[in-house]
Amino acid sequence: MVSTAPTSRKVAARVVVERSNPGAVSRELWKGLLKFNREQAGPLSYTRTVLSVRDDKARVLGGLILQSYWRESYIELLWLSARARGTGFGSRLIKEAERHARRRGSRLIHVNTYSFQAPGFYRKQGYRRFGAISGSPQGESRYFYMKRLRPI
Repeated sequence: MVSTAPTSRKVAARVVVERSNPGAVSRELWKGLLKFNREQAGPLSYTRTVLSVRDDKARVLGGLILQSYWRESYIELLWLSARARGTGFGSRLIKEAERHARRRGSRLIHVNTYSFQAPGFYRKQGYRRFGAISGSPQGESRYFYMKRLRPI
């Protein structure tokens, strides 16, 4: 009989809190993970797109950061100033992000939001909740949404 249980190996090492140069270690960790991911699933085709909403004096009133890799996209951030909320710019940012994601070949887009942020907004945009974590921050929840994208 062949065992499928993982084997335990001993490695002489220790866990360290990086204080002197956490940025360099962070970059090394990302480099290692990206190398592993490419070996397992092929090229990431990673892009990062930043969309902004600006007033007539070019001041930033809000925007969206979209990360895209393989055949999916992730809304890292969507924020609008109090002045820009309720004006339709949130929907316009989402539509532009989805257009951009479809154009690059993404088949799904996902986002997470807190209960005190915009879960209703994402539902109105056609996003479906697929998960939740409650209690952080206290009395609130974090929701995970996704939407399948039709190819162009």
